[in-house]
Amino acid sequence: MHTGIAYSVSAMNDTIVQEVRDARAALAERFGYDRSRIIAWAREETKARKASVKMNQGESGGAEQPATRPESKSEGSQKAQPKAEGRSR
Repeated sequence: MHTGIAYSVSAMNDTIVQEVRDARAALAERFGYDRSRIIAWAREETKARKASVKMNQGESGGAEQPATRPESKSEGSQKAQPKAEGRSR
């Protein structure tokens, strides 16, 4: 077996990889194996998805959601902080 291969043989037979290959083949057939038509379709799909995201942001007032939940400032919910041993913070 050649050791320079970065992927295993099992990865080539993986069901997810096969699904991607099948989808690619279906698109190629749908557009007559014409790369220009496939690219034009992909660009239109991207524009439509971006417009959909903008419309959804408009419905929520355009406010972006924070990536993490803000810390609660309520009383009694303070976690005890561990004491530093021999180090200043």
